[in-house]
Amino acid sequence: MINSMWSEVPELRQQLQDVQDLILEQLTFLDSMIANPIKQQVLSGGKMIRPAFLLIFSDFGQADYQTRIKAAAAMEVLHLATLIHDDVIDDSKLRRNVETIQAHLGDRNAIYAGDYLMTVYFSLVSEVANSRDDLLLNASGMKKILRGELDQLKMNYNPEATTKMYLREIAGKTAQLIELSAQFGAVLAHSTPHLIHHARFIGHNIGMSFQIEDDILDYRGDEQTGKPQLEDLKNGVYTIPLILAMQLDPELWQFLQGKKNLSDDEVAHVAQQVQDCGGLAAAQALAKKYSQKALVLIEDLPANHYKKYMSWLTRKLLKRHQ
Repeated sequence: MINSMWSEVPELRQQLQDVQDLILEQLTFLDSMIANPIKQQVLSGGKMIRPAFLLIFSDFGQADYQTRIKAAAAMEVLHLATLIHDDVIDDSKLRRNVETIQAHLGDRNAIYAGDYLMTVYFSLVSEVANSRDDLLLNASGMKKILRGELDQLKMNYNPEATTKMYLREIAGKTAQLIELSAQFGAVLAHSTPHLIHHARFIGHNIGMSFQIEDDILDYRGDEQTGKPQLEDLKNGVYTIPLILAMQLDPELWQFLQGKKNLSDDEVAHVAQQVQDCGGLAAAQALAKKYSQKALVLIEDLPANHYKKYMSWLTRKLLKRHQ
């Protein structure tokens, strides 16, 4: 099922449906015990932001339809692989209101499933790459994503975590894949260096805003993610609302010194303090800053029938919980 948000862009919705169909086709080679839980995740209504940006930017130049669909599928497959691995690390039981593969099949099989999807990603990329540089672009992007994941280790249960540390982490962990999707789409379309540059930084800024919004939603809740509220806080993942709150409220910083395995009451107390001292509002302002940077760059793009949808999408992502 394609997320209902794309009903406002029927042409792109159909392309995303073709992307989804291709991903499901890649799973036919797996045993049903593994394939079926992955299919559930694929069909669970994710926003498919990454393939959407690849499709949009590949439309600014010359790229044949099947190339665009395969490349977009590659981006979504890589995203899905990272989510499966994340669920193992975080011991998450639900994603998008669907049981995670880790909860269904255990850590070992979930890791194998994620690894398999990474091979699908590289296979699809190799089919569409125009040159060795295209392959290196994707390899470099994947390296940055994994480095961002490793950077998160420095944030866990760390009251000394800084805004700079957080921004570096999410630049790799989340923004890099949206950045890569937009940039690779422009590259496949043989776009000008100017447009490729804009695609890269539009993707980066939207990715930064998107992750900050996600981290705000961990405190406020969001039915679309299907993840339990305050899951990051319970797991000791210190994200920007908490980091900014600790800067605004020294008592909160002091409370968290040496704290691990917070009780439910302590989690509720911290969450309330983050709200009361302005941590959520400050995080929202930071997300808006990145979105505004993206909108300025989008305005500088050449005329294209998808250009207005990029502005619409950027604003929609910012307003997910407003």
